[in-house]
Amino acid sequence: MLTKVVIVGRPNVGKSALFNRLVGKKKAIIHSMPGTTRDRNDYEISWKDKKLIITDTAGWSTDNSVFSYEMSSQLNVALEKADIILFIVDAKTGIHPIDKQIAQQVRLSHKTTILVVNKIDTQAEEIKGYEFYSLGFDDVVFVSASHGRNSGDLLDRIWDNIKYDRKTKKVENFLKIILVGKPNVGKSSFVNAISKEERSIVHNAPGTTRDSLSTHVKVNNKDYIIIDTAGLHRGSKMKDDMGYLSSLSTSYAIDDADVAVLVADANQGIGDTEVKIARLLCEKNKPVIVAVNKWDLIADKEEAVKCFTDQLRERIKFMNWANIIFVSAKTGQRLDRVFHEAELVFEQYSKELVQQEFNDTIRDATTRKPYVSKGKTLKLKEYAQVATKPPVFVFSVNDVKLVHFSYQRYLENCLRTKFGLMGTPIVLKFRKYYRKENGVLKCY
Repeated sequence: MLTKVVIVGRPNVGKSALFNRLVGKKKAIIHSMPGTTRDRNDYEISWKDKKLIITDTAGWSTDNSVFSYEMSSQLNVALEKADIILFIVDAKTGIHPIDKQIAQQVRLSHKTTILVVNKIDTQAEEIKGYEFYSLGFDDVVFVSASHGRNSGDLLDRIWDNIKYDRKTKKVENFLKIILVGKPNVGKSSFVNAISKEERSIVHNAPGTTRDSLSTHVKVNNKDYIIIDTAGLHRGSKMKDDMGYLSSLSTSYAIDDADVAVLVADANQGIGDTEVKIARLLCEKNKPVIVAVNKWDLIADKEEAVKCFTDQLRERIKFMNWANIIFVSAKTGQRLDRVFHEAELVFEQYSKELVQQEFNDTIRDATTRKPYVSKGKTLKLKEYAQVATKPPVFVFSVNDVKLVHFSYQRYLENCLRTKFGLMGTPIVLKFRKYYRKENGVLKCY
């Protein structure tokens, strides 16, 4: 098992900034508003010859709100599973009463602890950090998370406390599956059900999840990284910068994922927000599965299946290659099937066609249905697959202006009929055909 390093501290001391600094990416949202981070967020990193998982947590709060209670519960669970604790404090504000409460709780855990005094931007400011020795921790590191000062020294200190294990599995090789959808469709419930623990806070208030949260899960004896995301709104509903940052976090997470699962609510159907998200996934050329959640609440399931399928094919015509799975995060119905389908979809996404079979398919397609416009016939002179993830095909033609979107769709359908390629976008590119004659390039 990888060593788990958990970052704890009161709100707004720079936990998420330190997390982003250590993982080398903007994985967590940073904002001046306390309570921005609400869930646990895992990310695997390597330092020298050792691997570890860094966990960002919600700020430790004495507030009596429902969210504060849930956040504190999340933090306590993270502490129980931690191997090393990074207890972060703010040098700018000095010791806070909550810092003392956290220090006491951390000592009771009897875990290896490194006290991280943040916001020490220069060596001259280190004098501000000396008062924190009174919290009773011997291992203290002065850092500036925002500037990166001494972050390498902190990683070295963590490294010293990790036992080297050559048998450790490489998490980055696991399939990364991201859940996307509008707020309150059950993405966090999906993660909790499949991981069999409360990884994400679930609440009926939209916007509960703000960061993109990665969780390592095992399904049918296979390992996966499942990524829960903030609910994406339609642009007109994004009224504050927190909503914008949440959407930005989701967009970055989509880039990192291998397969996307578009989660819809069985009671609401396919709406404008689902169409918008589908377009985003297509723009990013991601393979997609549509998971219709809350299926346990539907009475007439046969009629609902037909209705949803028709809605999807009508409203999201550009993604008619995506399969639909009807699931229930509450009961666990068909959740494991989503992972099985993700394996198949990623295989199609990575598929490299045999050139001769590809040639035969295109020749047959153009023979059966040539394209003629204004007396001119579109001729496909040369064609080949040039990339995977997604499959990309380049066609050299006699006249690029003759390439109509309907004929592109026809060629795409021919490829899908012959080779499958379900669940994945495919890209067709057309360019002018050139041939070299006597050392001179000529177009035809």
